Order: sequence, then structure tokens, then C-alpha cells
Amino acid sequence: MAFLPSAACLTHQQKVLQLYKRALRHLESWCVHRDKYRYFACLLRARFDEHKNEKDMVKATQLLREAEEEFWHGQHPQPYIFPESPGGTSYERYECYKVPEWCLDDWHPSEKAMYPDYFAKREQWKKLRRESWEREVKQLQEETPVGGPRTEALPPARKQGDWAAVIFLAIMHIKKSM
Repeated sequence: MAFLPSAACLTHQQKVLQLYKRALRHLESWCVHRDKYRYFACLLRARFDEHKNEKDMVKATQLLREAEEEFWHGQHPQPYIFPESPGGTSYERYECYKVPEWCLDDWHPSEKAMYPDYFAKREQWKKLRRESWEREVKQLQEETPVGGPRTEALPPARKQGDWAAVIFLAIMHIKKSM
């Protein structure tokens, strides 16, 4: 599942695009026949295209607010939900069969020998994690506001060599080489 940033972090363009996609998905629920759906989808696209070059951000924000309100009042009471999506019939169906990562520590050496590359890279990752843990926690404590964090997002690296960026690059390097 793709990462979804909080609504406070989205640009105006991203909010409009998300609204357009949600409106199309609900339109699919209203229009069962494909030809009828395509007709109303073209009308919907035309309504969005009317204001796509709006330069006045106050007016654009007002239009977005009105469009979201119109969407809210016109949404389908029982929209189609893809089976693997949140709320779908198959969402997290196999979560109970996923084994936690720490269980790999208990594997017998003969079992680990069947996947030497994976376990070598895993040991590199664990070593990096042990070395950087104290510094990461210290950095997070320094950057956390007095009243506690306002969002669940981790702060980005503030300067060259900060651990948030280093850990991210290490993860990407390890994943790429697996």
C-alpha cells in the first residue's frame, strides 16, 4: 500500500487530484454501465478543467472546499471497495500468517546457510542499527517540540550526516543489493 501523507502536508494540486480520483471512483459506483460512466466522467473532467488554470489561490481554495462539500453530499452510500483495499473483503487477510522479523534470530545455522546473502545483509543492518540507535534517539529528542510531536512523521535530516538520512540511505542500499 502506498504511503499517504497527512492532509496538512498535501499541496493544493495533490488535494485536487485526490478529490478528482475519489469522485471518479464514486461515479463508478453510481454508473454501473460503462458507457454511462464514461459520459459522466467526461462531464466531471470538464468541470475540473474549467478551473485548472486558476491563479488566485484564495478562489482556488474556495473552489476546492465547495467541490469537497459537493462530493461529500453526492457520494455513493455503498461505494465499490476493491477487495485488497482498507475496508475490502480481503484486506489484511493473510496478516495472521506473517512472521515477525525477530523470529529469524532463532533459526538454526543450517537454515540460515540456505540464504547466506540475505542473512549477511541482515547482520549488516542490525550492526548499523545498534551503532546508530543512541544517536537517532538523541536527535529525535532534540528536534521534538516541548509539547510533544504534532504529527507521526519523523523529522527530516537537518544537516549533512544526520542519522535520518544516513539510515534511509543504508536501507535503500541494503534493499537494492538484496
